[in-house]
Formats: sequence, C-alpha cells, structure tokens
Amino acid sequence: MPITLLVRDGDSVVERPAADLSELRDRPCWLDLVAPREQDLALVAEELGLHPLAVEDALQKQERPKIESYEGHYFIVFYALDEPTPDVVKHHQVAIFVLQNAIVTVHAAEFSARLAVEKRFRDGRLPTAGLLLHALLDTMVDQYFQVVDGFGDRVELLETLILDDSSTAYQTSLRELFVLKRDLVQIRRIVAPEREVLSTLVRGDISELREPGRRAYYQDVYDHIVRVMDEIDTFRDLTSNVIDAHLAAASNRLNEVMKQLTSMATVLLVLSVITSFFGMNFDLIPFGSIGLFWSAMTVMAVSGGLLFVYFRRKGYL
Repeated sequence: MPITLLVRDGDSVVERPAADLSELRDRPCWLDLVAPREQDLALVAEELGLHPLAVEDALQKQERPKIESYEGHYFIVFYALDEPTPDVVKHHQVAIFVLQNAIVTVHAAEFSARLAVEKRFRDGRLPTAGLLLHALLDTMVDQYFQVVDGFGDRVELLETLILDDSSTAYQTSLRELFVLKRDLVQIRRIVAPEREVLSTLVRGDISELREPGRRAYYQDVYDHIVRVMDEIDTFRDLTSNVIDAHLAAASNRLNEVMKQLTSMATVLLVLSVITSFFGMNFDLIPFGSIGLFWSAMTVMAVSGGLLFVYFRRKGYL
C-alpha cells in the first residue's frame, strides 16, 4: 500500500513519513493512500480523529458522490474518469478527508488527475489546503470534458452508419447505440450528485476552507460540472433521437421489402386465378384444345406483364 505524505515547508514541499502527520498540522499537508488495508486506514483515522462512518465509506466501492460534515473534519466522495475503452467507462472513486491544514485522499488505484495535482503541489503552486482541494476537484472535472467529447465523436460516427444499407453496419450501429446510451447514463449517475458537493463548497459551508477569495475557485468548478451535465444530457437526447431514426430506417426498409413481396404476390395471384379455372372438372371445358391453351397462356403473359409495368411505375418493384 503506497502512502505519500507531502508537507509544505516554506516555499518548498517535502516528503515526510506518514506517522508525522499529526505533528505537522500547522502547515498545509497532503496524505495520499492507495488501496489501503482496513487496519492501515484505521491507524490514520485514530491519529487524526476521523469518524468511523467516514472511514467505512472510504473503504467501500461504488459510493454515491457526497459531502458530509463530522466533528473536526469533512468527508467528500468524488470520481475521476479516464478515457473510455469499448464497452467500459473507467472511473476511480476518490475519498477525501478535509481537515484544518490537511487533505487525506484514499483511492483504490492511481489515476492521472492526482498525479498532475501532485506535480503542481510539489512545485509549490498550491500554497494552501483549500487550493489543493480545488486543484484535485478541478482537474478531475476538467477530464470529464475529454471523456464526454469522445462520446460526441461516437454519436457522429453512428449517425453515418445509419445511412449504410449493409446488414453488418446496421447490426453494429444498433448495438453500439445502446452501449453508448448505457455509458452516458452511467456517467450521468456519477456526475449528477457531484453538483451538490460543489454547491456546498461554493456556499462556503466548510469552515476549514474559508479563505478570502477562494469561493470563486469552487464556483468555477461548479460551472464546469454544470456544462458537463448539459453536454451529457444533450448527447443522451441525441442518442435517443439517433436510435429512433435508426428504428425508423429499419421500418422503412421493411416497408420496401413488403411492397415488393406484395406486388409479386399480386402478379402471381392473377396468374393463379387463371390457371385454377382450368383445374375445375367441368365437361364444357375443352381440355384438349390447343387454341384455348395458347389463349390462356397469352392472357396470363399479358396480365402479368401489365401488372408488372403498373407496379414498376408506382415504385413498388
């Protein structure tokens, strides 16, 4: 279990042993735990006075994004997204404990947003815990745009496939449309509750983060999350419209096939009426007449030809 404690010491940031965290609370510090064991996180919780319920939630998977207030600290659940692979949307649950002058992050695996923020913190560009928390949330939200834009490209590609008449393209586009819609619903389920988290930060409810001029930073992240939600809703509606257009195109193809089959059946029906007449056992019908035979053949050919020409002009054949 990798544990990293970064402490701001003057204008520089140094790495210290995790056991020293409680003694370094007079300056901004960041404790990061990757895939911690239950007993390891329990030691950190005892050292910092973290609430047992928050610690339990930090170890759980698929928690709903939220922000909760406990005595002496706040607990935030947020999600980071990576570029999706086919049929998979990669997301990382990040549990964040916010204390006075300290941020503790807990996550199951490494992700790119945290590495980018760590570099900025080590470079000394995040002088306070409030700005560190803002950088984490802002970087994760900014990566949402890359993921959502990728969905937009997928929608455009599937729109072009709808115009392809081949059966392979038809089956592929229909399957991909439903996969795309499922992914959009999954991302929306993750992103939608995060607006409440950012709304709390914008209001300045967290006393540990009441730094002059800092609320505008969280307002910017809130605006970004709203834009992401708007894009997700737009692409979800567009996907639904494409699915409807896809099904309408399939219905049109079926109608064309039915028109052709109906026209062919009508031609054959007329010929069947003529031939069935001679199948009746009446003595008055001269079955051995050659002239009557060729007359019947002529009537069938002419009637079938006329019906074919008629349906052809109507566009049925």
